[in-house]
Amino acid sequence: MRNSPDNEYVSGWDSGHFPGTVRQTGAQRVAAAIRRLIFEGKLRAGDRVRQEEIADRLGVSRLPVREAIVALDREGWLRAEAHRGAYVTGLDENTVHDHYEILGLVYGLAARRAAERGTPEDLADIRGLAEALGAITDADEFWMANRRFVTRLIGAAHSHRLTAVGGLLTGTIIPGNFFVEIPETLDGQKRATHRVVAAIEAGDGERAERQIVESFRRAGNSAVRLLRDRGVLGG
Repeated sequence: MRNSPDNEYVSGWDSGHFPGTVRQTGAQRVAAAIRRLIFEGKLRAGDRVRQEEIADRLGVSRLPVREAIVALDREGWLRAEAHRGAYVTGLDENTVHDHYEILGLVYGLAARRAAERGTPEDLADIRGLAEALGAITDADEFWMANRRFVTRLIGAAHSHRLTAVGGLLTGTIIPGNFFVEIPETLDGQKRATHRVVAAIEAGDGERAERQIVESFRRAGNSAVRLLRDRGVLGG
């Protein structure tokens, strides 16, 4: 995929968990595995998702599989029908764009609050983590470092409510590491992070929030292109 402004700030924060909530339940692990099967084209729109087969494949009971299917139906990946089973629906472009819009609003508010409430220690930590990101070239290492940056940013917002709301955002669009799926997004993420940190340090919460919201909109565009290329998007 070509490099473009749309590749800035792409989905390093779309990990399926709000920062700080790394531990997954069995149902979340199953849901992640099913998303990956759809993403890789091993399950396609219209295919039936058989609970027994998924449970055997992953070595789990049927309970977390049923819970995962409920979650994926809610996210739009599957369509669960009473007495018939669950079928892959894929995703549509509006769902993908809305996903990133919601993430942008939540993380954007966190950045605004960090600019308004962050202590000198908070800002020094955020700056240090952002500078460390700038020196990383390996996609896997960058993804983990980016998670540390975001976790610290949320902490700098000093908002239990933001953390609680973010904990509800357990769905993800692109399974795994976005920087592996679209390597050229890594440099754009560095530039966007620098702009956000500069706005926070200037005490400009509105600008910090706007930078993140706009960046996640670009992320949605990049995700749509990737999913379209893989044939995942439905009507």
